Amino acid sequence: MSRSAIGLLAGAHLLFGCVPPGMDDDVTVLSGGRLIDGTGAPAIEDAVVVMGGGRILAAGAAGTVEIPASADRTIDVAGKTIMPGMIEGNSHIIFDGQSNHPAYFAGRYRDYYEIGARNLYASLMQGITTSRDTMDPLEEMIRLREDVESGVIAGSRLFTSGTILNYPGVYRMFDDPTDSVFEGIPPEGVEYAKAAMVLPVRDGTHGREIVADYAERGADFIKVSSYSGPLNEPPELSTEALTEIVEEAHARGLRVTTHTSSIESIVAVLDAGVDAMEHPTLVGQEEVGAEGEFPDELVQRFVDQNVYSVPLMVVREVYVTYYEDPGRLDDPWFIRHAPADMVQEAREWVARDIAEGPEALEDHRAGYELGRLNLAKLIAAGAPIAMGTDKGTRLNFHESGNHVRELEIYTELGMTPMEAIVSATLRGAELLGMEDELGTIEAGKLADVIVVYGNPLENIRALREVDLVFKEGVRYR
Repeated sequence: MSRSAIGLLAGAHLLFGCVPPGMDDDVTVLSGGRLIDGTGAPAIEDAVVVMGGGRILAAGAAGTVEIPASADRTIDVAGKTIMPGMIEGNSHIIFDGQSNHPAYFAGRYRDYYEIGARNLYASLMQGITTSRDTMDPLEEMIRLREDVESGVIAGSRLFTSGTILNYPGVYRMFDDPTDSVFEGIPPEGVEYAKAAMVLPVRDGTHGREIVADYAERGADFIKVSSYSGPLNEPPELSTEALTEIVEEAHARGLRVTTHTSSIESIVAVLDAGVDAMEHPTLVGQEEVGAEGEFPDELVQRFVDQNVYSVPLMVVREVYVTYYEDPGRLDDPWFIRHAPADMVQEAREWVARDIAEGPEALEDHRAGYELGRLNLAKLIAAGAPIAMGTDKGTRLNFHESGNHVRELEIYTELGMTPMEAIVSATLRGAELLGMEDELGTIEAGKLADVIVVYGNPLENIRALREVDLVFKEGVRYR
């Protein structure tokens, strides 16, 4: 998008040209609230947090924190909870909950930037101050990241991997531009979407070349698929090729995460020395059953190698939720503010699946329950876990607040509420290698701070009720 085009959108003040109250060198004091600092330490009642120059200046119990006489504003948050801005560990910023993927990507190829800007803003308003995008076109992601940083748009801070290397999910999606699904869509839309979303890797040498290119272009981390699927298209990468990709990324200061959907693919990337895995607990349908349950020795490898898991439990739970009760797609609790056309598409898609018989629901439920079992094993072993939801994927709308449901699932499977909050704060920062700047409320760190009504340690759902949002000390909500 040209700068002149951005100017045409400036009237949409919630997204573009946002001028939040206060400047980042102002000093703001939050007083009287409960402080959860993100480290896992016990909450502090009647706390004070001082922000200035975009950073945390001080935080602690009232009476132990000096409040500058020059403070520009003091906000009384008694009865509420102060905590770090949350970090979404797995999002798809230009996805919108769509069900018809090829038509969506091809038909909206001119709108990727605008969709991304809207979704980054939606995330910020939910208290997500940082978003880790794990599959979207690199060019658009870098533009969005830069425009958030410069203040052209208001939204969550963005980290991006660009397109997944060797991902099977979109292959053959755009092979036939005459397919009826593309009716009315210009051929250039099909070609643009294919070029943006498809990145096959021939071998380890080719993988190194792509990593080098992505590093030069500004990717924040690398994501590679270690799993292909039933048709083996593109061909699954060998462990040796995965190792070459990891080595090249690490040499360039980039962390590596992976798309995994089988026990075999998990073992391969553990052998390759990756830093993280997306949805490792949600194995593919062909492994649902005893063969998909994590053996104890596999669980221990996550712990011993300090490999982070981003579980994405809600990505499969939403299928169970809406297939069991399609009426929930009319309930504002689940779809509030979601795009009306995407919600209607979801209603029609779910209705078609249900009409074909109970198998779809049974398959989704079986996969989800196996995922819960595997995640419970990782939690019990103390493996590092960072909150992520796959936000934007089918039925998983950016506006739905599913990150809170994700945390609730963690508590159901063995985490304390405090541990679940840490998974969305400090662990998310560690996942990004940004723990020195993000994830906790400590003096010197960036002032990403939110205030929520109530006490999430008593009811994690309190995180849905966000009152205030600060990013680098600037108030956006």
